[in-house]
Amino acid sequence: MDLIYVFQTEHYAAFSPLIVLYFFLAGLSAGLFLLSSLGPVFGLKNFKPLAKPSCAMALATLIPGLLALIFDLGQPLRALTLFFRVNPASVMSWGSFILLIYGIVCLIYAHFLWRENDKAKVWGKVGVIFAIALGLYTGFLLAVVPGRPLWNSALLPILFLTSGLVAALSLISLLQGFLPKTLQLESGDAKDALHGMKVWMVVLEILLIAFHFISVLTLNGAGRAVIMNLLSGTKAFSFILVQVVLGMVLPLAIVLISKGSAKALGMSGLLSLIGVFALRYNFIFGGEELPNSGTLLFRFDGNAWISVTVLLVLTIVLVLIMPRLLGNLMKGKTTTQMRESF
Repeated sequence: MDLIYVFQTEHYAAFSPLIVLYFFLAGLSAGLFLLSSLGPVFGLKNFKPLAKPSCAMALATLIPGLLALIFDLGQPLRALTLFFRVNPASVMSWGSFILLIYGIVCLIYAHFLWRENDKAKVWGKVGVIFAIALGLYTGFLLAVVPGRPLWNSALLPILFLTSGLVAALSLISLLQGFLPKTLQLESGDAKDALHGMKVWMVVLEILLIAFHFISVLTLNGAGRAVIMNLLSGTKAFSFILVQVVLGMVLPLAIVLISKGSAKALGMSGLLSLIGVFALRYNFIFGGEELPNSGTLLFRFDGNAWISVTVLLVLTIVLVLIMPRLLGNLMKGKTTTQMRESF
C-alpha cells in the first residue's frame, strides 16, 4: 500500500497586517470621497451637507493608510522607486500613481470646496475617477494573481469598491450616532438618504460575496478547499462570526428595525466597519492559505499588529479633528485675504 504524506508548512505571509489596514483605509478613503461628491458633483441636494466632512475624512483616512504601506516596505525610500521605474504591465505601478494623483486631487478639491468655489465641481469630477480607481485598485492587485483561487476573480475589485462605500457610510453613521458635532448634520433628509443607501450597499456586498464564492467553488479542487477553509477551517471564526454575522447581518438588521435611532445606527456603523476590516483580513490571509497543498499556517511579525493598532488610533484622531482643522485653516486664509484687501 502506498502511503501519502501531507506536511503542513509554516512560512511568512506575502502580505502583512499592515497591508490589510492599507487596503481597508484606502477603500474607506475612496468611499468617503465618493460620498462627498454626491452633492457638489452630482447635484444630489440631500447629500450636500456631507460634502465637507466626508472630504476631510477622506484625507484623514488616506494619511495613515499611506503610512501603513510605507512602514510595510521596511525601507520607506523604496516607495520612491515606483515613480522612477514605471512598469505599465504592473498593477502596483499603476496603483502608486493612482494614490499620488488621488491625494493631490483630494487636496485641491477640499481647497475649492471650503471656499465654495465653482471649481470644486470640476475637481470633484476628476476626484471621482481616481476615487473609483483607488477603490478598484486594491482588488485588482489581488485578482491578477492566478495561483490564488480566492483572489483570481473579476468580481473582487467590484467587491472591494462596494465594501469601501459600505465602510464610508458606516463611519458617517457611527459619528452621527455618537459624535454628531463632528459632522454637524442638521438635515433629516441627509440621514435618511444615507441609511437607505447603506442598506442597498450591504445587500450588494452580500450578493457579490455569494457570487464570488460560487465562481471559486466551481473553479477546481483548490477553489473548493479555499472556500471550505473559510466556512469550516482556520478562517471560519473570523469569516462566519466576525465578517458575516457581526459585520453584515447584524448591522443590516439594526438599520432595518432601528426606526431612526441615532445610537442604534451608530452601533450598526461600528459593526459594519469591523465587518469590512474582517473582509479584507479574510480575503488577504484566507487567499494565501492553500489547504490542499499543506500550506495552512502563515506567520508574520507580531509587531505588525502593534503598528496596525497605533495607526488605527491615529486614524481615529485625524477623523475627529480633520473637519474642524480644515475649516479653521480655510477660515483663517479667508480672513487674511479680507484684511489684505483693505
